[in-house]
Amino acid sequence: MQRREFIAVLGGMVAAWPLAVRAQKSLPRIGWLVFGDAKQLGPVDQSLKDALAQAGLLEGRNIEIIFRYANGMPDRLAQLATELVAQRPNLLLAIGGDVIKPLFEASKGSIPIVGGVSDSPIRSGIAVSLARPSKNFTGITFLTDEMAAKRMELLKEVAPNVRKVAVIFNPQHFDDEVTFARRGAESLGLELTTHPINKIADLDAALQGMGASGADGLLVISSRLTGIVAAKIAQHGQERRLPVIASWREFADSGALLSYGPSRIFEAKRLAGYVQKVLNGEKPADLPIEQPVKFELVINLKTAKVLGLTVPPSLLGRADEVIE
Repeated sequence: MQRREFIAVLGGMVAAWPLAVRAQKSLPRIGWLVFGDAKQLGPVDQSLKDALAQAGLLEGRNIEIIFRYANGMPDRLAQLATELVAQRPNLLLAIGGDVIKPLFEASKGSIPIVGGVSDSPIRSGIAVSLARPSKNFTGITFLTDEMAAKRMELLKEVAPNVRKVAVIFNPQHFDDEVTFARRGAESLGLELTTHPINKIADLDAALQGMGASGADGLLVISSRLTGIVAAKIAQHGQERRLPVIASWREFADSGALLSYGPSRIFEAKRLAGYVQKVLNGEKPADLPIEQPVKFELVINLKTAKVLGLTVPPSLLGRADEVIE
């Protein structure tokens, strides 16, 4: 080979080298643990997936997503979390404190975690504070303990004859909403009875206890567990002519009278920004856990009609959505 030809070939190889390196470079990998199944993502997980795409993080193009599905079975979460950690992704992703906790424990601080939680990340042990998490988790909390009192006010506004309110809640969910609900009830002159459920099978006994207590209104503290049985609770409320209020809109969609709380679908979209920051090298320990910025009031007029209640026009005017 002539010297000139050799130099030309060598120059071509050098020019092509960066392209070859880029071609061989693996895509950033996200390990995503989902509580539900693969057939259809829940609305909050789907909102996050859409937001990732809108932010330019496209599966198969510039990111790889490794999904694991618990199919609604909590006892599978720990094993699936261990499987995801073994894949050594660049980032772990999940919605729900009950899903994030197994990831946190399995990762042992070695892999960044981004997610949204409805319980207290501090009390659950995955963060030191909201302002400075100081561990390997960051994201958004949907928790709004103090708004439990506001929900009591809304319940009283739409059903002024209510005197005793039952509260259904999961004591394993790290929140203080029952405490705030009690304070709100006292300020409104309402009596409060509490009915804990630790598993789905506890619901029937809780509903029976609520009936025996003489409650004429129902506040549901939203959590994964109470969300799973939202339709049954709403149906019970209609059958017993009890106005039901909760924080997640899924309850109003299922037939509860009212829901008022953070828009989890909107808030999940904000998590895409966290994913971008972490993939760009920022540490979760230094990224503040943000609180909700958008809240929504949903009123189910079909349920109001079943209950024989007239929703005040002033309240209808404040609603973000009315189900007719």
